[in-house]
Amino acid sequence: MLKPIPSFIYSKANQISMVLFVPFFALVFINLYRPLDFDRIDDSFLRAFDISREARVQLIALMMVLGGMVIAAASRILMGLYVKRNTMTYIGYIIWIFGELLAMVTTLTLATLLTDTTKTITELFKNSFVKTFLIVFIPYALCYIYFIWQENLRELRSLRKQIERDETVLQKAYIQILDEKGEMRLSIRREHLVLIESADNYVCVHYLNGDKTKKTMVRNTLSRVAEHLKGTGIVRCHRSYMINLEHAKIMHRDKEGVFIELGMEGMPDVPISRTYADNVKEWLSNRD
Repeated sequence: MLKPIPSFIYSKANQISMVLFVPFFALVFINLYRPLDFDRIDDSFLRAFDISREARVQLIALMMVLGGMVIAAASRILMGLYVKRNTMTYIGYIIWIFGELLAMVTTLTLATLLTDTTKTITELFKNSFVKTFLIVFIPYALCYIYFIWQENLRELRSLRKQIERDETVLQKAYIQILDEKGEMRLSIRREHLVLIESADNYVCVHYLNGDKTKKTMVRNTLSRVAEHLKGTGIVRCHRSYMINLEHAKIMHRDKEGVFIELGMEGMPDVPISRTYADNVKEWLSNRD
């Protein structure tokens, strides 16, 4: 109970929502269930108005609700000033709300004291307390349930965005190699992937493991793998090869064409065909 209450409970937006919703709910509740015994109230002070008794009852209810709204608004303004310099605990908040209700009860008691002379002030205060509690408790509870639901929803959205960001980071950090059924067969960090080579209905994936290069076979075509790896920086440079150009050491031309040297033991020079030369040029231009 001495722990700080979540700040969203007394945030400015939620306080305004509560101050507006509670009197609206109270007015509807009073008119539907008539908990205030209006028929016993001596409303002679309103008889100067040329309106029906029902209209006078509505006016009395409206005055009471507006009075409660003024008290609630003043209380929430003071609460806003208080929490700027102090920490609001659960027990402190409960005491504050109780004081707010006590102010409403006192105001209602004084109002009924002027219109109902058949009861003692103690009886009027007791009746006002019970009726005010019944009228205000429901909208207060609904507001808190709504505020908590909204906060949980906000946290859920934030968590989903964080998960999406984490997934994006992982997708950028790791390369997923799928088989012909679309199932993941190999997940490897981008910087460790060196070369993907076509081998009939398979692809041979060359990757770094420590200081050595290793390879593994996955049943799929290079075309499907290339389609899946679009935008990952793993570039198709030949009908039989895809390469991680981050590992390119030397690019040379001879009578047979242009080749990329990876400078790794056991790794072949990778040819660049005219069909896919633009892929390499685009990667180089983006690097610049």
